[in-house]
Amino acid sequence: MRRSSAVFILAVLLAISGLLKMAPALATSEQRSFTQMLNLGEVRMAIPYGQISYVNAKNQIYGIAPDLAKSAGDYLSTKYKKKIQIKIIPSPPGKLLELLDRGDADFAIDYFQEHNLQKNLSKFLVYEHPRSEKFVVVSRNTQNPINKISDLSGQTLCVGHATRISYLNKTNEELQKSGKTPIHLYQDHLVLNDEDLLQMVNDGLLDFVWVANWQAQLWKPLLPNIMIHTDTASEGGSSGDVIVKKINADLAKDILEFAASPHLDKVLENYRQKTFIHEKNALKNPLSKNELNRFESMKTYFHRYGRENQLDPLFLAGLGFQESLLNQNAVSPVGAIGVMQLMLETGKSMNTGNIYELEPNIHAGAKYINSLLYAMSLQNTLPETERGFFAVAAYNSGANNVRKARELAVKMGLDPNQWFFNVEMASARLLGLETFLYVRNVYKYYVTYDVWVRKTALDQEKLNPKR
Repeated sequence: MRRSSAVFILAVLLAISGLLKMAPALATSEQRSFTQMLNLGEVRMAIPYGQISYVNAKNQIYGIAPDLAKSAGDYLSTKYKKKIQIKIIPSPPGKLLELLDRGDADFAIDYFQEHNLQKNLSKFLVYEHPRSEKFVVVSRNTQNPINKISDLSGQTLCVGHATRISYLNKTNEELQKSGKTPIHLYQDHLVLNDEDLLQMVNDGLLDFVWVANWQAQLWKPLLPNIMIHTDTASEGGSSGDVIVKKINADLAKDILEFAASPHLDKVLENYRQKTFIHEKNALKNPLSKNELNRFESMKTYFHRYGRENQLDPLFLAGLGFQESLLNQNAVSPVGAIGVMQLMLETGKSMNTGNIYELEPNIHAGAKYINSLLYAMSLQNTLPETERGFFAVAAYNSGANNVRKARELAVKMGLDPNQWFFNVEMASARLLGLETFLYVRNVYKYYVTYDVWVRKTALDQEKLNPKR
């Protein structure tokens, strides 16, 4: 792992990591100097909720939190020859600086660049990583070697939601100046991170991704189907900044020193192994020959009944793939039928015809999803994308549980009208990981279909260029 910059490593560590031990804010908020923290034996860190940063699933903490808490605490305890505990303050999106300013946290890790939205940063020190980490192209191991990133001219390259793509934009400008086709960049703007993209490449869902080299190297031993094109190493991309109040520059120095220490490797390896248990075999490939043929034969129905029920057709297809691999002959052990895996009574109540037949099954599934939105009073209050997330969550766990999760989200200071990083966190705390992971899997299938549809359109354009 590259260690040329302590600032970068911590930033990425925390963009990949969760942190430390959850603890409630002190009953009385207080601004504390680093000396006071050392005397108290406690340092409080604010970190945004996130899949790889911090998830509380029925009081079981997932992410890198437990291992990092122990390692960082041991590091500071050894340095100052006294017991020091690092506690995490999980932060709703957009609240990091507010927690610092109120004295509810001593430092923050900002990997969504929240501080860029603030008008007044005069109270804070922001340690932006120097972006010296190298990013690389990763593909399936069936691809030919790629010598430089411009070799992807005309190809589709996927990047994560928090990745900064200025280098890729510059590469495309150079390609266009030389008369070549630019790289078709597909950036997810909602939730997918480097870890997700690597998993999707390994399982055949994506062709090319651009991720941090250390992430690729970290996961390579457990993802046998990926190829890291090391010759494409280029200027990075991941966000992640350390923020403290101005009086606590010494605290930031110690945090950065820990991030550059050898203890980090073991922490990351432990995190990888624990996470892999949940991700191994979690995805199937919707682009394999049989599955893609099924999608092609059904896409008219997904489009017709998705649009009829104000649902994204590809999201409806992603749900169908998650449920049955788009197999109309599938019948579950409890009797759920067809592509959309509907119980017979549920299908009959939708009045679409015989759900043992393909079109009525997809039609009934779309109508049922829409009925769940009505049951949650969300039919006209959310954008189409958010409607899909909440509907899929209700499809998996029931409308009443999603309603409870929205109520809990409000109590947690989260947005009850946004699924990712908000209600999904309340759902995990209430129900455990099943619905949390289910919605994310459906979204990965949606992205897979979306990338494939766009790529197919580009390929058709090459064959039949517009005049």
